[in-house]
Amino acid sequence: MILKSINKIYISTLISMSLLLIQSIPIQCESPYKLDWTKDGIIIGSCIGLGAVSFILDHNVKPLTIDEFNNLNKNDINGFDRFATEKYSDNISKLSDYALGTAIASPLILVLSDKIIEDWFSIGIMYGENLMFSGFLSYLAKGTTQRVRPYAYNSEIPTVWKLNSDVKKSFFSGHTSIAFSSAVFLSVVYSDYFPDSDYKLYVWGGSLLLASGIGIMRIESGNHFPTDVIVGAIVGSASGYLIPYLHRTGNKDDGMNFQIEFDRVVFSYKF
Repeated sequence: MILKSINKIYISTLISMSLLLIQSIPIQCESPYKLDWTKDGIIIGSCIGLGAVSFILDHNVKPLTIDEFNNLNKNDINGFDRFATEKYSDNISKLSDYALGTAIASPLILVLSDKIIEDWFSIGIMYGENLMFSGFLSYLAKGTTQRVRPYAYNSEIPTVWKLNSDVKKSFFSGHTSIAFSSAVFLSVVYSDYFPDSDYKLYVWGGSLLLASGIGIMRIESGNHFPTDVIVGAIVGSASGYLIPYLHRTGNKDDGMNFQIEFDRVVFSYKF
């Protein structure tokens, strides 16, 4: 369940630490990003289309039937994931919601820099694309695979809690995908604006630690299997890196090249 309210203590601590960080770095640097309305139109249009398809599929997921529920057997789950069926905690699940809110809000520390705030529109568009891509892909996978959540196999959980459509939305973890997309986006953008900063390691380490903690909480709460979280982390990280990369001003003649044509998608890398 996506966060409904953000923990004020988390945000206050985040902003206090951010003020100390941003005040210690130089503000004289050129913008490393540029919007291209053709490219961004394709990205945003694709995200909207992906969102429409994913929400239709998500809406069509039906609750477990009694027969499906009675046939659930944790021994049918691969050995790597099986231990998650013994996990469940509503409190940890709620804590993961608050932590996700912190992860989503974390890139706001970037606007505390006088230089980055001048590019707030570009950064905002990029971050919106990032969140849409990572979030909608998760919805698409959930609606397509309809993998049953670990807690459905837990005999200690009341049956009535398991007979709903949400129980069939385990793969892959949307919390983890969005958390890692936010963490990597924040770290990449910070590194691109301040490549010589001594704080890059702390930004990367802190943001990825928070995202990893969210993934662990999704397992401990019984909402996801480890493979759900691992795939979510990979998808989110890829989104958080690729969106800024595609907008870098120096990527025209070398490096990664991404083209979308009517009959194919072309992806290449030049040394």
